[in-house]
Amino acid sequence: MDIILECKSLAFSHGSTQILNDISFKVGQGRFCAILGRNGSGKTTLLHCLNRVNTPDSGQVILQGEDAAHLSQKQIARRISLVPQEHLDMFPFRVIDVVVMGRAPFLALSALPGPSDYAKAEAALEALNASELGDKNFNRISGGERRIALLARAMTQATQIMLLDEPTNHLDFNNQYHLLSAIREQCLNQGISIVASMHDPNMAALFADDVVMIKNGTIMAGGPAKDLMNRETISRLYDTPIDELQVPQYPGPMFFPEAVLKEGKHVR
Repeated sequence: MDIILECKSLAFSHGSTQILNDISFKVGQGRFCAILGRNGSGKTTLLHCLNRVNTPDSGQVILQGEDAAHLSQKQIARRISLVPQEHLDMFPFRVIDVVVMGRAPFLALSALPGPSDYAKAEAALEALNASELGDKNFNRISGGERRIALLARAMTQATQIMLLDEPTNHLDFNNQYHLLSAIREQCLNQGISIVASMHDPNMAALFADDVVMIKNGTIMAGGPAKDLMNRETISRLYDTPIDELQVPQYPGPMFFPEAVLKEGKHVR
């Protein structure tokens, strides 16, 4: 397996607060790697370190064999794209114009995107079943639709590595499944590597090849999802007893806090 991204002994602090310490893992080409952990564990900070939005205190991020510290931001943007968890309102651009901004790292200074760039943007929206968003005002669509538009922008950027921060945030159940299925297709059909912070272990178990579990700013466990997605490991990660359920026709166990499944315990 070709290693396309490697994190070596990475550490990051904000002021006097240590957020990440001794983070090391590898991502193979065409693999979907899920980053799991409780809120505040450092998942978003890690993604921002991987594409040098944050500068690590120590350690290395290796992109396709090169130290990211020696690459310009434009060179990094040609290799790695980021879909952030939060997004600000933009000028009142059409969605298609926001999506085509993904081509910016590949355009000459002051050059405008051309027909081939717009064709890539349209293809990305179509792959996400979102072609109807193209002519809408980005500022006037829902939060979930913005997530889809920003993922389409990352796909249009056509990098070999995509970083996704809570990619299913604001999405309804059907769109969560469809979006993650589309991401998985990118891995299988185009050899794109995905690193995604996620907070639903069931979605991670269903779609991810590998998982990195972060607890208190360090890696608690990392490796193939099939080996690590079990009640014992997930209970340790989230500091709560977890049970597994076998569901007919579902390709593996589903995980729930024990409190939800106890006899007589109902959630309304």
